[in-house]
Amino acid sequence: MITWPPLLALLIAVPMTSAVLTPAIARGSARRAFWWALAVMSVASIIAAMLIIRVSHEGPFSYVVGGWVAPYGIELRFDEFSAAIAIICLLGTLAIIFSKEYVTHAIAEPRIPYYYTLLLLNLMAMIGFTVTGDLFNLFVFMEILSLSGYALVAVSGERIAEMAAFKYLVMGAVSSLLVLFSIGLLYALTGSLNMADVAERLDGAAAAPLAVAFACITLGFMVKSAVFPLHVWLPDAHAIAPSPISAVLSGLVVKVGIIGMLRVYQIAYSSGAVDMTGLNTVLMWLGAISIVMGAFFAVFQDDIKLMLAYSTISNIGYIVMGLGLASTYGVIGASVHVFNHALIKATLFLGAGAIIHQTGKRTLSDLAGVGRAMPFTVAAISIGAISIVGIPPTAGFLCKWYIALGAMQAGRPFFAFALVFGALFIFIYYIRMVNAFYFQKPKDPSILEVHEAPATMLGPTLLLAALCLVMGVFGRLPLSFIEPAVNRLLAPLGGG
Repeated sequence: MITWPPLLALLIAVPMTSAVLTPAIARGSARRAFWWALAVMSVASIIAAMLIIRVSHEGPFSYVVGGWVAPYGIELRFDEFSAAIAIICLLGTLAIIFSKEYVTHAIAEPRIPYYYTLLLLNLMAMIGFTVTGDLFNLFVFMEILSLSGYALVAVSGERIAEMAAFKYLVMGAVSSLLVLFSIGLLYALTGSLNMADVAERLDGAAAAPLAVAFACITLGFMVKSAVFPLHVWLPDAHAIAPSPISAVLSGLVVKVGIIGMLRVYQIAYSSGAVDMTGLNTVLMWLGAISIVMGAFFAVFQDDIKLMLAYSTISNIGYIVMGLGLASTYGVIGASVHVFNHALIKATLFLGAGAIIHQTGKRTLSDLAGVGRAMPFTVAAISIGAISIVGIPPTAGFLCKWYIALGAMQAGRPFFAFALVFGALFIFIYYIRMVNAFYFQKPKDPSILEVHEAPATMLGPTLLLAALCLVMGVFGRLPLSFIEPAVNRLLAPLGGG
């Protein structure tokens, strides 16, 4: 069904065009750049809401750019998985609001308009990656996302930030080469780049190159998602970047690899031409190892942003393990955790950023007692900590419960045990954080003299913390929303 002509294209065109225009409109003014970026993401959010309402009523739909049908034209495809644009637009908007006061202290003023330019490009690329229907544009949007991400990590101009961005770039280049090689191989096998068309043409393709293509593209997306042991770029990049960018990187950017894997699985499962059993086994084990190792490394961190960065590796492990289980409950839980983890981790990174902004300190030992001076911020972080552990009734509980059920459904109870073991590890290091903030005696008495962050920083943090609770209480809504897409994905396997 190819209808709804303008909105799906405008969802990409509005932030893309606006990002390019940002330096000219700002003319060196950080204030103008902020209001422009906020207006752009507000418009994108309205468009996204309209598209999500439609897909919830009518199911998946497409828009063919320029009227050129597949396999010759560019198709934009919107299904329930594409509803990830909701969290992209929400967190993008809140990151922009948080940045208003934050960047004036973290970034030199002449760089600020370019900061908003890069942030808009980054968000646009994530939206484009989520809704594109062809493999080549999937790669193009991934590259725009990566290049803007490297620059955002280094935007402060500090040497340590540039080093972190360079490590990110090197690993990103490896990922890009793997994905591009795989796309080229699939094109050679099928003569098409449209995902639906590729799925139809895979039947009869040579088994060996087909297996190589799917293995390499999945490996490339695993690098993007920082699955252990491919995670080496993530801790420094997420810890060093400005805090609103850390929230975007950890909450959104690493999920691009997950969405990429979902699109690969849609092609593989619907075609029936490639057996994904071996790859699924690898994903299950790497997911389980990521859960435990990410939490293990986080336990020993004193820097709060570095602790949160390692926590991301652990939670990506839950998602990857859920996908690898290839069971209905497992994939539903993994898909919803993409959304809920973004809310939770943005809460934590923005809260940490507010504390660092107000105190100038970033280690647990230096921030002992800060909960007495910044009670609302630390309360928001505490809600995020409870959510990330998976304690009901917070956003993290139902996702992990469904993944555990998925492990039992798939006849893999060991992976349910790995999930619980990882949650216990996560509990340990977040208890350390909450204990330091609330119950330890301040190392520096001046920590008690700081105040809450400005409203533009505190407001987004509190809103996200509230959503962590709302999504726990009303957790069935996203689960029931994503279920039809998961059923379609797993139908060729007999329903998972």
